[in-house]
Amino acid sequence: MFSSIRIIQSRIKQEKHIIGGVQMAFPIRFGVLGLGAALLLASGVQAQDFPTKPITLIVPFEASGSAPNTLARHLADRMQAAWGQPVLVENRPGAAGQVAAQYVAGSAPDGHTLMMGSVATHVLGRAMREMEVDTLTAFEGISLFGYTPMLISANDDVGIDSIEDLVARAKEAPNTITYMSVGVGSAAHLAAELLQSVTGIEIIHVPYQGVAQATLDLVSGEVNIGFSNIINMVQFIEEGDVVPLAVTDVERSPILPDTIAIAELYPEATVELWWGLFAPAGTPAEVVDMLSEQVNAMVVEPDLVEEFALGGATLRGSGPQELEDIVMADFEKWSRIISEAGIE
Repeated sequence: MFSSIRIIQSRIKQEKHIIGGVQMAFPIRFGVLGLGAALLLASGVQAQDFPTKPITLIVPFEASGSAPNTLARHLADRMQAAWGQPVLVENRPGAAGQVAAQYVAGSAPDGHTLMMGSVATHVLGRAMREMEVDTLTAFEGISLFGYTPMLISANDDVGIDSIEDLVARAKEAPNTITYMSVGVGSAAHLAAELLQSVTGIEIIHVPYQGVAQATLDLVSGEVNIGFSNIINMVQFIEEGDVVPLAVTDVERSPILPDTIAIAELYPEATVELWWGLFAPAGTPAEVVDMLSEQVNAMVVEPDLVEEFALGGATLRGSGPQELEDIVMADFEKWSRIISEAGIE
C-alpha cells in the first residue's frame, strides 16, 4: 500500500499547475476523488454487489420439521427472491454443532456461507469445554431469529400444582424431588440448575438419552418434574397426566395463558432457547447489515409469526451487535451456572 501511495504522491508533484499566478499542488486531471479511489484500490478495498454467487445456509441439526430447519428454509426462499441468486440449505449435524461451525468458520468471510446457530451450538457447548472452533470469536452475529422458552411441569400424582409449591416442597425436603432432562449439560439440565441457584432449592437430576423416554417417565411418574418444550407437553396436560408449573419466559405463553411466566416470581430464572444467523468472522459490515435486514423483515410477517406461535416459539429479530451481546451475556450466565453446579 505504501508504495502505491508514493506513486500517487509522485504523480501529484509531476502535475502541479499554475492557477492565478500561484503554484497549486492539486492535480486537475487526478482530482481529490481520483486520489480517494486510488487509496481504496491500494488497500485492497473495492465495492461489489452482494451476492455474487449462490449462498449456502448451514443448519447444524438433522433435517426435520424443527424450528431452525423451517426458519432456514423460509429465509432461503426470501433471500433468493430478493437477490436472484440460489440459496441452498445444507444440514451438517454432529459434535454439538462443531461440524457445522468448522465448515462455516473456515469459509471465505464474504457472506456467501452462513450458519443457523443457537444457544446450544454457540454458547452452551463453549461454556462446557474448550472447542476446536471458538464460537465466541469465529463468527459475526447477523440477527436473532427468535426463541422458545421451556415449560416446567410436574407429574399429576406428585401433588405439586405451582412453582411456589415446588420451591416450598423442595426446601422442606431437599434432594427428594427428581427431575428429568435429555442429558448432562443439556438445556433442560442447565435450566434446572439455574432454578436451583436462584431459589436455593436442591432437586435430583435424572438424565435420559432422548426426549421420548424422558417424557414417558414424567407422564408415568417415574420422575416428578420435567423441563421441556411447551409443545411436547400440551397433549399430556390436556389429558391430566402433567401439571404445568411455569414457562421460563418474561411473558406467559399464548398456548398456556393460565400458566405463569417464571419472571413473575423469579426474574433471574428465565431461559430462552434462541436461534440466530451467523457469518464467518471478518465478513464485511455492509454484507452483515444486508443479511440482517432480510432476517428482520421476515420475522415480522404475520403468517410466519402465527405459525411459530402455534409451536410455542416467539419470532424476534435483532441487529448484529445485539445478537453478539446476547451470546456474551448467555456465555457468562451459563458458565457461572456450570461452574457452580460442578457440571463436566
